[in-house]
Amino acid sequence: MNPNSKGNTHSLAHENSLIDLAANSEKVVKEMVERPLVDGIEDHLVEFSEAMRTVSKVLRRAAEGKASAEAEAAEWKRKYEAEREWNMHLEQKDKPICVYLVYRFVWDCACSTPQLHHWWIYMYRQIKEGAVVAGAAYSDAGNCIKQKVGDPKENVELMPEKSQRCCGENGICSLEVLQDSMEEESYFNVHSKITKKASFKLQWCSRGDDDDQHKHDIVSFEKGHITTAERSSKQISLKWESPPQTVLILTKPNSTSVKIICSEMVRWLKEKRKLNIYVEPRVRNELLTESSYYNFTQSWNDDNEFWRLHEIIDLVVTLGGDGTVLWAASKFKGPVPPIVPFSLGSLGFMTPFYSEHYKECLKSILQGGMSITLRHRLQCHVIREATKSEFENENESGPILVLNEVTIDRGISSFLTNLECYCDNSFVTCVQGDGLILSTTSGSTAYSLAAGGSMVHPQVPGILFTPICPHSLSFRPLILPEHVTLRVQVPFNSRGHAWVSFDGKDRKQLALGDALVCNMAAWPVPTVCRTDSTSDFLNSIHDGLHWNLRKTQSFDGLRDI
Repeated sequence: MNPNSKGNTHSLAHENSLIDLAANSEKVVKEMVERPLVDGIEDHLVEFSEAMRTVSKVLRRAAEGKASAEAEAAEWKRKYEAEREWNMHLEQKDKPICVYLVYRFVWDCACSTPQLHHWWIYMYRQIKEGAVVAGAAYSDAGNCIKQKVGDPKENVELMPEKSQRCCGENGICSLEVLQDSMEEESYFNVHSKITKKASFKLQWCSRGDDDDQHKHDIVSFEKGHITTAERSSKQISLKWESPPQTVLILTKPNSTSVKIICSEMVRWLKEKRKLNIYVEPRVRNELLTESSYYNFTQSWNDDNEFWRLHEIIDLVVTLGGDGTVLWAASKFKGPVPPIVPFSLGSLGFMTPFYSEHYKECLKSILQGGMSITLRHRLQCHVIREATKSEFENENESGPILVLNEVTIDRGISSFLTNLECYCDNSFVTCVQGDGLILSTTSGSTAYSLAAGGSMVHPQVPGILFTPICPHSLSFRPLILPEHVTLRVQVPFNSRGHAWVSFDGKDRKQLALGDALVCNMAAWPVPTVCRTDSTSDFLNSIHDGLHWNLRKTQSFDGLRDI
């Protein structure tokens, strides 16, 4: 037999066996696939896959949250360092207060003694150029005065008057409390051109005390027990120490009745009270158009000149509504003179005086003391996430001051606002709704009231935290103490930007990462009361809002229980 034929037969048999094995494998696999699964295995596999998917989502969110928190912490650390460097820069740039006191001391002496006037100019330039330090200048001033006019102890009239920053024995503060620490050069330029501003004192008023003793102790500690001392009414009284000489009149525009009363008031104050009258440039043009008689009125050319008016204005008179008072307060970036608001508007929560009785009201205010309400303001900073310093771009002109409220809302966006709120670096809540209102107590009867906030007496120190249409059933308004600092930030995961407005004006956009920082300003707005602070407040909500006005229940006699 041929050996080749044997090999072919062997290979053919091997191929047939492989074909049979493949056919059998396909049959086995098909049977295994078609075989039904054990009961319950599918449900367990579905549950396991869902659990794994949930775990993966949680881990991914945790990683994203950790990365976001680290990025935010690093950003706020950078901003804190930038703010500290900025404050240190300002501290090095500003002159010590002792230099200012030397200026005041030497200037008063120079005004009282003509021989020292030229020496004063020389010393002023030396101190300003840094050639003489404050202590040496003060010592030199004393020696020069002794040489020119003798010992200052023997010349009482040459001694510098008591610092007006100090509180009196019974007074809570004086003129210096409402007077800004302006630049020295600005102060002296104004002082040399205009009459010295009238001084006054603010005092607590006590009810029912014949000896006119003022109570200061609120809490006392005696024999191991904390007790509350008897409180006064806390009504603040303003008393002139020298007669006021300059009055500023601010009016509501586009009102014929306001123009008529303004012209009459200006004429009466000039002829009967012999006062210096300042009006707005617009009002001065209107008065001069009416008659050249009003040429004695004074005005300003730009905002820089207006911001210096608090150095000379003794009293501010507003003719309009609450909006005119808000506008007048916004024009004063620092201290605000006492405001006498006459009602020529709509509601008038801050305008208790009637314009038809302006002569009697102003005569009483100019001659004697008056009750005032110190209306606190909020100072606000917008911190941009993209800036290297918190004080770049946004705060070149200083903080924004508001008398009513700061509103953060969603603007034209259809998404809910997402705002993270912090109080003294403690997390408060995340606002999800139409927005948030940070209001003063004076603004508690404005937008905050419409959003469901409480009405609060204007002299109660506090900040109202009121949400606007929150998407929550448990988000109630808060009232926070006045000493806290609030920070409202748009988080990076927000769906849209937010918008902020200050007393309904100066609307700004807050992008992702931007923040708004608010705290209580140092300069309140003193408004003169018609009766007292409490009576004026209650009358305003009764007359303006008809608060709790309803028909009285009929009396049918006593019923037996």
